[in-house]
Amino acid sequence: MSIFVSVAAYRDPELVPTVLDCLAKADRPDELRVVVNWQHLGGEDVSALQADPRVTVLEFDAGRSRGVCWARAEIQKNYVDSDWYLQVDSHTRFAPGWDSRLIAMAEQTGVAKPILTCYPPTYDPAVEFTGGGEPTLIFLSGWTHDGLPQFKHFRIPEWQAATAPIPARFVAAGFLFAPGSFVREVPYDGRIYYQGEEINLASRAFTWGYDLFHPVEVLAWHYYIRENQFRHWMDHRVPGNDYWYDLDRAGRRRVLAILRYAMVGGLGIGPVRPMSAYQEYVGVDFTTCTATAEAQAGTVPRPPALLTA
Repeated sequence: MSIFVSVAAYRDPELVPTVLDCLAKADRPDELRVVVNWQHLGGEDVSALQADPRVTVLEFDAGRSRGVCWARAEIQKNYVDSDWYLQVDSHTRFAPGWDSRLIAMAEQTGVAKPILTCYPPTYDPAVEFTGGGEPTLIFLSGWTHDGLPQFKHFRIPEWQAATAPIPARFVAAGFLFAPGSFVREVPYDGRIYYQGEEINLASRAFTWGYDLFHPVEVLAWHYYIRENQFRHWMDHRVPGNDYWYDLDRAGRRRVLAILRYAMVGGLGIGPVRPMSAYQEYVGVDFTTCTATAEAQAGTVPRPPALLTA
């Protein structure tokens, strides 16, 4: 089955190793189409990717970049119909057979439109890679000053005994596997900067009829620390003109408007379920910034079919 792989990269030296590892560890690498948004200032060598017919490299001057959501939206403009869609960051390592294993897990869920997502365990390119780690789930850790939910993750309790993916409340933008229809139905809003990206995706996907799950196996690793690495907001600020801050503030307002006023269509929510159903499923109220004890504890939610709304 074909998989469209989205990789956003901002001045990241891990880009080439990430894409090569993605291809090398797949059971069916020739069924992958990898599209990279490479934001750079010159000097980096990505010829190994440009020479591979399975990889498309979109080049942008880093000075013109508008953030990660813009980058992912540009990638999606190059989408070609595929059975599946995988979205990862440009600092990722993959488990052997990740493609076959993800497809098998998606089928295990028994739903028509599954999303498999998580914050993968960490790796460090400066240290010998040995694998390991444990599968994790995402839970609500609090709220920002303007009312956006914040997330953390911890290992799935007794994951060794699990035989199928478990229901999830939220998604991780850095590792998200979905049917290819996701790109058409839940396209990226390139006007969101960074904060609010994941709750925007989760709520819109759920209202389009997608069901959220966490894998109970480790399928990838993510480089979290990235000390001394370039960040978009570091480059896009000058004294008296924080360009990144203006983008972030505008994006946060867009996310909050959708969460609280639930506009249907376009880059708003989907037509299959109301936003109230997602709030009940997750156990939160986006208007009052409150959550149930279960949501805060990260317990496994009830299946959407059991909701009353």
